This record gives sequence, C-alpha cells and structure tokens, in this order.
Amino acid sequence: MRSTTQPWGIIFYRAATLLAVLIVLFAVFNFFDNLSEGEPVVPLFALALAVIVWMIGLGCRYVSNAREDARLQHETKRV
Repeated sequence: MRSTTQPWGIIFYRAATLLAVLIVLFAVFNFFDNLSEGEPVVPLFALALAVIVWMIGLGCRYVSNAREDARLQHETKRV
C-alpha cells in the first residue's frame, strides 16, 4: 500500500523552489526599477542566493528519494 503523504525532501524541495522563484521575481523587479532610474544594475547576489536556495532544496529531494528507494528495496527483500 502506498502512502499518500509526501516525503519531507519533496516538501523542502517545493518550498525551496517557491522561495527561489520569489527571490528571482524580486531581483527582476529590482532590476527594472533600477533601469527606470538610469542605473541598470543586475542583482547578482540575489540571483546567486536563489540558485543556492534551489540547490539546497534539490539536495533535500535527492537525499529523500535515495532514502525512500533504499527503504523500498529493503522491504521488497524481506517479502
């Protein structure tokens, strides 16, 4: 029987992706605001932060999937 709940890694991945998208949107709006003032500055720090947040979420998903696969392999060997 399959569980209907999501593993924590998937939940962290989705939350990190949502946070990274919000950071990128903030960076894009900031860029266009600076562009309208005549100072086009690309917010590299914000974009790098978004990538780091997303990669942490991706790592959580990878670890969670690996643990889930190992658990399923262990259960199938017992049966």
